[in-house]
Amino acid sequence: MVQVLYRAGAVPNYKINETDVAKSDLLPRLTEIYANRAERVMFVKGDDDINFAYIAEVIDIGKAANVDHIGLMTPKIMAGQ
Repeated sequence: MVQVLYRAGAVPNYKINETDVAKSDLLPRLTEIYANRAERVMFVKGDDDINFAYIAEVIDIGKAANVDHIGLMTPKIMAGQ
């Protein structure tokens, strides 16, 4: 899962699973992670206050990394876990 974490007045922080990742490292890391997977499914979770443009950007990066299916994790979905 890629997380996009809100920071007031600043660009967001990014995580792949629980590991902090610089935005510039998202594409190479995701490309590496999904290179040998039969099922290339990625989930994106953004904080409630994040501008959706940052989420869309991560979706585009996932597509560039050859991820086949990208799902969005919403607060309602997360509450059911």
